[in-house]
Amino acid sequence: MVAERYWWQRPFRVFQTNLREIDAGLDERQVVAAISGMGADTWLLNTGGIVSFYPSKLPFQQPSPWLKSRASGDLIGDALTEAHRRGISVISRIDFSKTNATIAEANPDWCFVGADGKPQVYNGLFSTCPSGPYYQEKSFEVIGEILDRYEVDGFFFNWFNFSQRDYSGRNRGICQCYNCRQRFSEQTGMRLPSVEDWSDPAYTAWTEFTRRTLTDLAERIRAFINGRRPEVPLMLRQSPDVIMHEANNAIDRPQPLWVTSAGDMARHSRTDHPGKPVWVNTVTFIDLPYRFTAEQPGLIGLELVQTIAQGANPSSYIIGTPDRADQRILDTTARLFGYHRDHAEFYDGLTPASKVAIIRSSRTAELYGGAEQERKVHDEYRGVYRALLESHIPFDVLSDSLLAEAASDGRLGRYDALVLPNIAVLDAEQINVLDTYVADGGGLVATYDTGVFDETSREIPELRMRSLGAARIQFRREGTDTMRSSYLTLTDPADLPGAGRNTQLAVEDAFLYAQPRPDATGSMSYRSPTPYGPPEKCYGGVDTGYPGQLTYCYGRGRTVYLPWPAGGLYYRIGLADYRELLAAALDKVLPGRRQVYLDAPPQVEVCVGTQPGTGRTLIHLINYTGYQGRAFYDPIELRDIRLDIPQPATVTSARAIRAGTELEMSRAEDTVSVRLPRLGLFELIVLD
Repeated sequence: MVAERYWWQRPFRVFQTNLREIDAGLDERQVVAAISGMGADTWLLNTGGIVSFYPSKLPFQQPSPWLKSRASGDLIGDALTEAHRRGISVISRIDFSKTNATIAEANPDWCFVGADGKPQVYNGLFSTCPSGPYYQEKSFEVIGEILDRYEVDGFFFNWFNFSQRDYSGRNRGICQCYNCRQRFSEQTGMRLPSVEDWSDPAYTAWTEFTRRTLTDLAERIRAFINGRRPEVPLMLRQSPDVIMHEANNAIDRPQPLWVTSAGDMARHSRTDHPGKPVWVNTVTFIDLPYRFTAEQPGLIGLELVQTIAQGANPSSYIIGTPDRADQRILDTTARLFGYHRDHAEFYDGLTPASKVAIIRSSRTAELYGGAEQERKVHDEYRGVYRALLESHIPFDVLSDSLLAEAASDGRLGRYDALVLPNIAVLDAEQINVLDTYVADGGGLVATYDTGVFDETSREIPELRMRSLGAARIQFRREGTDTMRSSYLTLTDPADLPGAGRNTQLAVEDAFLYAQPRPDATGSMSYRSPTPYGPPEKCYGGVDTGYPGQLTYCYGRGRTVYLPWPAGGLYYRIGLADYRELLAAALDKVLPGRRQVYLDAPPQVEVCVGTQPGTGRTLIHLINYTGYQGRAFYDPIELRDIRLDIPQPATVTSARAIRAGTELEMSRAEDTVSVRLPRLGLFELIVLD
């Protein structure tokens, strides 16, 4: 007999009304009707913390004065009654990050303390510290009171972190409260640092301390809730029942805008934690300082579709109540929520089934620290991500910290190839996992500093990854002053199909002089900086003979190593040659053909999933043609798209779910060819 699943273990859709204290008198019938009408089945509702929306009896909670306008004096009780009557689940949102001056003055040990010994105050509220008693002890009293009084369906905690930056983005430093100093000293034996300094070992230890503190607290809270009501999930990033992410924009966010953020977060969490539901909350206003200006519906649509395509649960987030929201946003949300609701059968149990995985490393980010981690790690990752997406190569994202676990439980073995975008820090166990993976027949593409540092962040010129074609790093060139006007000369047309014989590819930022292993094949010779002005003097430079690409056979597998930041350059410069080079490198190491071949522009993303038990293959296509810089328009309708999919003979039909039509399908040997007449924002193709 199959055990009954909880509501959050099935597909769901969340609508968040992030309430102001003046909204405590809202009409719950009107709000629930609006939420239900949009196709949502879950309401994320402010409950306690900074402001209580119920008559809390706890002395350190502050009920909204506007509760007096309600006959019951209790918004949460009224909201739950109406929501449950309409079949809507309610998640309690609590924010322990701040408290009012009266409570802070009476409990100074609950609060953040700056390096100057002063509390952190924003808009009259005092920031609290996760190391202190408010988080560590009193939070359980708040949760317990809510569980005692109400049949809530879940909990979410906002701003569950150490408040180094306030709502205005100002860096307020590292909390110096007694609890932080004491706990940090006990756990590390170090003195608590006061400023962000990635060259200071104590600061690196501090980042680990904050992660551990929040994770331990979340685990205790989760156990407390589950011990009282196991059907009620904790929805958070740290140790949750449901992994929660937020997709948002900001007016000062630098270009290029990471337009795939929602899909990135969903893809990463679904790969790292395949047994846990994922929920992505899409913010519908343009930025925190402008909560009342609606975001562009085109961006909201893309973020919701990216979430859905990964088998995650979509969510939309407004400030205040639906009657105040921009109708264009509500219409976009309703259209996509309605689709997800009406076709839930395809999303119940949808499992990502890509045959390629990008490895992502937080440890490498901490190695570089500060602005360097943005340029050397995040840009490299995003460039590789974009290159695969725009080459129509389905992929997952796996954390490097889970490599050994994924190898042990068999997940790693289902991938045909792994891509390592500057995974600089690798320990001995990870190296062994990767080498074994390649020896057993897997493909691997690595860039830049991959494997050059050990787990202590010490640079090791002798590369320990035996599966890479580089034996050691002879010399390192880095920085604009030493790299500007450097080139890679194309020596093998297979490296960049379609390029001319005289192709010179710009290489910025860094290049590593790698000594090849015996039997490794080198190509793309590096040429040192060449004079670039005046034109009469634009010649010279030295062909060093050092390869920009090393191809190597190891056991039954194959690797390609690019000792320069190919992904980062594609992300920042956007030259198609970088994308095509990365895609061609992946083709070289794949043990067979790609998972799907798509005759469509690069602005179309393809995601492949399966439904265990049904035998279905589910292919989502997402159309990004409406995206231009920071602007989002209706996508251009694309027509007559062909998909060639290597599939067994058991596939007998293809359906376009959003279009509601059977698709023309043909077969040649072991390849299924499908033609999609039209593609708007997205489509789901189901192969049965």
